[in-house]
Amino acid sequence: MSGTISADALGRLRAAKAAMQKDGEIREILESRDSVVDRYGPQFQPGHIEQIDEKVLRSFLLIENNKHWSGLFRQSNRICTDMAATRAALGALVDESRPIEERTRAATDVKGLGKGIITAILIVAYPNKYGVWNNTSERGLVDLDLMPDWPRGASFGVRYAAINAVLNELARELEVDLWTLDTIWWYLSGEQEEIEVADETSPISDVRTAQVAARFAIERHLHDYLFDNWSQLELSNDWDLFFRDGEPEAGYEFPTPIGRIDLLAKHRREPRWLVIELKRDKSSDAVVGQILRYIGWVKAHLAQAGEAVEGLVIASRGEDKLHYALSAVPSVSFKSYEVEFRLKDGPSFEEFSRS
Repeated sequence: MSGTISADALGRLRAAKAAMQKDGEIREILESRDSVVDRYGPQFQPGHIEQIDEKVLRSFLLIENNKHWSGLFRQSNRICTDMAATRAALGALVDESRPIEERTRAATDVKGLGKGIITAILIVAYPNKYGVWNNTSERGLVDLDLMPDWPRGASFGVRYAAINAVLNELARELEVDLWTLDTIWWYLSGEQEEIEVADETSPISDVRTAQVAARFAIERHLHDYLFDNWSQLELSNDWDLFFRDGEPEAGYEFPTPIGRIDLLAKHRREPRWLVIELKRDKSSDAVVGQILRYIGWVKAHLAQAGEAVEGLVIASRGEDKLHYALSAVPSVSFKSYEVEFRLKDGPSFEEFSRS
């Protein structure tokens, strides 16, 4: 067994590998590998990707076609704004005559081409060489203490080369291909979400459970809404969502060894960080404790000397317990949100028949 991968990490991954075989949805993802590679692999090869049709690229970013990654489509418009630049960058990306550390540079210069899309293209172009580095696989690597170390300021290519070496080693140890390994990360992330919800909520009635589930679903969409529409929010006047080379979505569900930060931002003008957490159905004590530990982690691992770290809790309403707790922590503020849902009268039959 590899000396760099712990027995515990391999044990958890092997258990997930065995358990997910019973899941019909997982089997569909695993069985789709060859069809996706057959459809898009030739399009992503050197000599072809430099002329790739915009419609083909956009189609790959949709989960109904790539069968694996649901969030890639968000960057479609940004990636396709300048197709000449995108084609040239992708041509450099798949050119195996140069090391991966170098050929990712042009791709990360294209707005919207982040680690998730770059490595999804690589795994389809070269299924046995390149693993997927996205938020899901990164969370898995962090959780299992498998993230490699690199010097502060390391380029995207250097970071990916180190991560890809770990992914390939894991695939060999688990005797799976890299597509299957990526599916294991997805399966593990689903398990973790179930555990977190179970741990942070108390026993409730069936009616209460339905209410909680409905609100949790709304807040799941709220999370995506905040990220997708950040530039339209008042917060964006002062704060930018955190990003780094090759990771335009780094501030979304930022993975740490102690959990996932819902949204992470940096002040546009001042040396300040902002940790944003949605309360969901966690208790007030739980959400305050959670955001404080994230603030502590960011102070220790991301913030430079002289940079302040603040917190923001977002919830549908503020309970007394939450307000009392936050009143003792000046660095953490609170915002509520409203969801408006209205029913409008439709046209009468006469109006409808005349239209």
